[in-house]
Amino acid sequence: MLVRTISSQSRQETPVSKTDSNQHQDNEIPSIPAEGFILFILFILLTGAMITPGILSPNPQNTLSFIALVVDIIIFFRLTTYLTNKNSLSIIVKKWVHYTQQCRVEVSRVIHSILQHKWLIKTFAIALSFPVSLTLTGHWKEVAGKITAILEFFIIDNKSLGISILITFIFALIIFHKNIITTFQKFISGLTSKYFIFTLASLAIIGALSALSIPSYTSWFREPGYTSAQQDSAKETPEKVQETPASTPSPTGNKAAEVEQKSTSDLRLHFLYITGGVIAILGLIETNRKNSQDHIRQVHAARRERYIEAVDKLASEQAPVRLGGVYALSGLIDEWLDDDNIDKDIRVKEGQVIINNLCSYIRSAFPLAQKADTLELKDKDPSYGEGISGKGFFADQATFREEQNVRQTIFIEMDKRSSTVRKDEEGKITVAPGTWSDFDFDFSRAPIFYSLNNLTIEKGNFSEANFYGNQNFKNVKFAQDADFSGAEFNKFATDFKVKFSSVIFAQKAIFSDSTFENEADFLSATFGGRAEFNGTIFKDDAIFSAATFTGFASFSASFMGEAKFSQVTFKSATFSGANFDRNASFSGKTTFGGIVNFRGTPFSKDVFFDEVTFEDEVFFSSAVFTQKARFLKATFAQKADFSYATFENYEPLFASGEERAKFSVRPSQEDYIFSVSSGSKPIHTRETKLDDVTRRIPIGTVLFDPSSPKDENGKYRESPPA
Repeated sequence: MLVRTISSQSRQETPVSKTDSNQHQDNEIPSIPAEGFILFILFILLTGAMITPGILSPNPQNTLSFIALVVDIIIFFRLTTYLTNKNSLSIIVKKWVHYTQQCRVEVSRVIHSILQHKWLIKTFAIALSFPVSLTLTGHWKEVAGKITAILEFFIIDNKSLGISILITFIFALIIFHKNIITTFQKFISGLTSKYFIFTLASLAIIGALSALSIPSYTSWFREPGYTSAQQDSAKETPEKVQETPASTPSPTGNKAAEVEQKSTSDLRLHFLYITGGVIAILGLIETNRKNSQDHIRQVHAARRERYIEAVDKLASEQAPVRLGGVYALSGLIDEWLDDDNIDKDIRVKEGQVIINNLCSYIRSAFPLAQKADTLELKDKDPSYGEGISGKGFFADQATFREEQNVRQTIFIEMDKRSSTVRKDEEGKITVAPGTWSDFDFDFSRAPIFYSLNNLTIEKGNFSEANFYGNQNFKNVKFAQDADFSGAEFNKFATDFKVKFSSVIFAQKAIFSDSTFENEADFLSATFGGRAEFNGTIFKDDAIFSAATFTGFASFSASFMGEAKFSQVTFKSATFSGANFDRNASFSGKTTFGGIVNFRGTPFSKDVFFDEVTFEDEVFFSSAVFTQKARFLKATFAQKADFSYATFENYEPLFASGEERAKFSVRPSQEDYIFSVSSGSKPIHTRETKLDDVTRRIPIGTVLFDPSSPKDENGKYRESPPA
């Protein structure tokens, strides 16, 4: 609750820039003018007029031509909208896009509510089947003619297009063959497992009905030139029948009747043969399925027995046996994930059970961890005595190192199957999922007394964990969220450092409420997502030099040692609620790319912002500077707010010799606020002018024009010192 409260407070206190407000105003969609609405309706009518003849045309080539024309018009319309985004056409498009999105959301809501009532869908399907079947049977000749025309178009009229589509279809089958085969197998398995008897009975009935009805009422597979005796007699006129009182059966008619009867019998037998063959194939599939299920059941049973044995190994007193249990459990997870005979959700669920056991072992207590700083020594500590376990120093040290090896192996096995995190030359982080990326890893309240350097940790949930000894997180990659909230670093040790140098946090990193007893080293660390240090206590130096924060960074923390943020790149950050008990250094070309908030932040010692670049708004309102505050060669590109700030003992230093802070001419005078609190040392200001722009800025500082070309030294055009 404390973390959430502080986070909400920091979000409430974060100012909103004018850029954001302007963007919000630009995003507001004004009403459509009447002439624009009329033009849009005319466009819809013209488009419908062009599409309708193509749809009604029996020639598929005309239909494709009209569709291509409509697509070209739409592309032209979109390009025109993009190129004229400030005119009435853009307003019309924005309004209708907004209306379309609202309609889509409403339709999705209705469909979702309908899908929740399956009986309604079934009833609708049954009711719809009658008019659909009636329409199809009433116009089956037209439907067949359309289908024949389309097939002739692709097979005869335009063979190249038909062959291209066929080749594309074959490539799609090759690429997605695994998914297609899996779906087909599931379909057949569903038929033969749950509805096997029903499927056989249905096939037998359908085959029997087809054998009885189709040969009698259709002319399928009959030789041309032969007609039945009934049809011949039906074609005779009544007059001819009356004129011939006694006709002699002709041999030709008998022959035609015999041929027809034979073809009908053959067709009926073919239907029966096909039905029997399909039933036989389904019977073989069902037999094979049962045999496969029995085999799979045996494999799964054997796998679970191995799982029980491997878990028992983890409880062994011998380290090699525990190590073998780790490897056995890791292999079992891979076997479950590679098992294509079960659904992915079941595979992940079975693997998660084993992951939970490995994480439980990591969280298990180990009393010797409290003596990590002593047991890591090469020589015996004279003050050690018999130790916690009641054994001698060297026996405890051996036990300690064996357990380190076992627990490190668990993380190493996880690392082999975790995501691949890469950082390119531009600083962009890419994450390729691993085989174990879908699992949840819980290391909360775990005793960590071993190094985790050079590893990839998928989901680092180290909340309330206890870190003992000299921790080394060098080159660690956190592929997903890293949570160190409530963690305690070196609660019992005396000489200790925790190093997160060169660590890559690919996603959110939470160190809220953590305690760093000694030096915390985040040198060159990369935070790919949000970074939270709310409530964190740094009892010694906190080193974030050369770190990169590509997401929002929140530092409502207590810095009891020196805070070093030199050469850091921030996207956006807030230090509101932080306490700096010793020197704080942001010098050395640190860059704040977004809004930075130091509202109400107390600086008990010296604070240095030399060569810092504030590319967006910066707020020092109500901040308290007890000692020196230095802003030499700092660059303020947007709003700078020092309202009600307090400089208790020293005036802030913005210029010394040739080292001068720079203020951009772009913000208005209202954006530069230097009115400090009543009991504060003042910020002396003076008006200075660059071209036709006059601003009141601290004495000794200069104005610069960021739109001007840079000189030989890479500087923008500047005004004389104020």
